[in-house]
Amino acid sequence: MIFGAMTIFSKQILAELDVFNMVALRFLIAFAVCFAVFHKRYRTADRETALHAWILGTFLFVSYLCMVVGCKYTTASNAGFMMSLVAFFTPLIVWIQEKKRPTGRQTASILITLIGVGMMCLSGSLTLNRGDIVCIFSAFFYAFQMLYTERYADRHDPVVIGTFQLIFVSVYGFLFSLILEDSFRLPVSAAGWGQLMYLALGCGALGFILQTSAEKYSSAGHATIIYASQPVFVALFSFLLLGEQITFRQIVGIAVVFAGVLITVKSGPEDDCSGGLTCGNAS
Repeated sequence: MIFGAMTIFSKQILAELDVFNMVALRFLIAFAVCFAVFHKRYRTADRETALHAWILGTFLFVSYLCMVVGCKYTTASNAGFMMSLVAFFTPLIVWIQEKKRPTGRQTASILITLIGVGMMCLSGSLTLNRGDIVCIFSAFFYAFQMLYTERYADRHDPVVIGTFQLIFVSVYGFLFSLILEDSFRLPVSAAGWGQLMYLALGCGALGFILQTSAEKYSSAGHATIIYASQPVFVALFSFLLLGEQITFRQIVGIAVVFAGVLITVKSGPEDDCSGGLTCGNAS
């Protein structure tokens, strides 16, 4: 739900800030707030924590960059559908890396969820433009971010590893902003600051604390199916904040998405074990 408004606010704030400029500010604010609140917990961080946070931050930076750039060349609805493909890429990567095929329940859940998202997001034309393709890459890299979050959350304090990655994303943003963009600046309007603070504190700080904490006790396979319901909340926030209409087809699509998510949530430990990189805590 928190990530549901991310696409909307990301598109809006680009009217005031360049892409890398916005990424640097958003994740710097997120990390600064998290460090101020949880600084005592950072005393447990060591060199391995920093290395794993850097790996997660790199996947996150590339994924988020692809999402923001892709949104410039496609519709928010198409971007939402392409990002939901993280539910497809995650078990595929596990299958290749771990030789673990998705269970029948997982396959059914993935297909039902993607059908529901497709009903919500896709128009009659099924052609791909360059924005759609870039968003597909975003989903691909975010699948790695979620898989390795599952792996590292069991080794470190989930709050520390979940927030430590944010500073690396900010550093990447500053470097690319200095190299590729004309100038570094701050938002000029109250609306711009509001959008930036939501992206920083909501999607950045709170969102990744919740994701990392959840993946300590659940597999990435489960998490990505639930994450695929993000377009549902994009549609709801578009209705509430932007006044966009929700069609009957979208309502049916929302119901189908939640049916797919429900299949995943109701699956047992044996299904959870086959869906991620690690199975030790499945029981």
